[in-house]
Amino acid sequence: MTQTSTRKSNELTLEEVCQRYDLPAVEEVFAALEEGNTLPAAFYAAPEIHQLEQERIFSKSWQYACHESLLQKPGDYAVTKAGGIPIIITHGRDGELRGFVNVCKHRLHSIAEESGNKPILQCPYHGWTYGLDGQLKNAPRQEREPNFDCSKISLAPVSVERWDQWVFVNPDPNAESLESVTAEIRHLTDGVNEELRQYEFQTRFEYDMDCNWKIWAENAVECYHCPTLHKSSFGKTYETSPDDYDVASGENTIWHNGPLKWLPADADPKGLKGFRFAFTYPSSFFALDDFVGFIGTVQPIDETHCYAFVDMYAKPGTDPEIVEAWLEMWDQTLIEDKQATDIQQVGYSSGRIEVGRLMLDSEGPLQAFMKATLKRLVD
Repeated sequence: MTQTSTRKSNELTLEEVCQRYDLPAVEEVFAALEEGNTLPAAFYAAPEIHQLEQERIFSKSWQYACHESLLQKPGDYAVTKAGGIPIIITHGRDGELRGFVNVCKHRLHSIAEESGNKPILQCPYHGWTYGLDGQLKNAPRQEREPNFDCSKISLAPVSVERWDQWVFVNPDPNAESLESVTAEIRHLTDGVNEELRQYEFQTRFEYDMDCNWKIWAENAVECYHCPTLHKSSFGKTYETSPDDYDVASGENTIWHNGPLKWLPADADPKGLKGFRFAFTYPSSFFALDDFVGFIGTVQPIDETHCYAFVDMYAKPGTDPEIVEAWLEMWDQTLIEDKQATDIQQVGYSSGRIEVGRLMLDSEGPLQAFMKATLKRLVD
């Protein structure tokens, strides 16, 4: 909630959470971030922070849902989640994409558990039927109920928008447009998505992490760790020195790019475009190089657990040996990330270290991510 007058009665403010955990005042946390400190460690372990994030970040932010191929024709629908909110997206007969909370207005059962195609949406619990526009069309035995009016009942709407071939959702039906939120990076991602549109789906990698979602996301937006943690994976494949690997931050987005330095059979990587990576706050990202690309997201489960998936694509005509090597490299890289972030959570949960210290020349995007988090928790 954005105002004290409309907040839930059981919802603590961030200031109250800071007082509960004997943390610095919010203004002091902002000032410490400017100086290069991290967010307080308790922000990564306190259940109250997790609840605030669900209410103030994930219920109000754009998050990746699916590829446009799942919603190509009328009657197509796709199920996803944004934070803890179940969502269904429909392709209407009028060609419009619409999104709804994937919960029947009768007894709150899900409308669908898997994506598919149907002319109508029917809850499998009691058979309440909705149009692709979310409007209730029929409820069994409705004629036996006085004053029951289907026209007054519809699925709860959410926002849906395309980012080129990717479909994003925002649980807030009145959300600021995704296009405006990501305007600062579109001049970079237009070319990336144009290339990625030609790539072919290969596989989905899925990871369950024993860490707070922010730890995993923060790991993803910096490459200071790449030469050490990923020396035989990402760090072997791409140049990761600060003079070669570029990072840039906006208010809502983060951009990385770095050249390739290694190919199988010692082929020369000169002339290749290299690695390009776009991240949009709070949790979605896509990237590609000259051979493979991917899109994915991380979602919180609770204060110390999260889940991520990454859909992998390959450029048509790429040497199968390179595709296989690149998929193995990315899986190894992401497993290494999981192992590192799981270990970090132990430190954040220990209660003995109050705050960390950033290397701002290399971790500027991480600082930008933390500022974005703190701002949204206060707003």
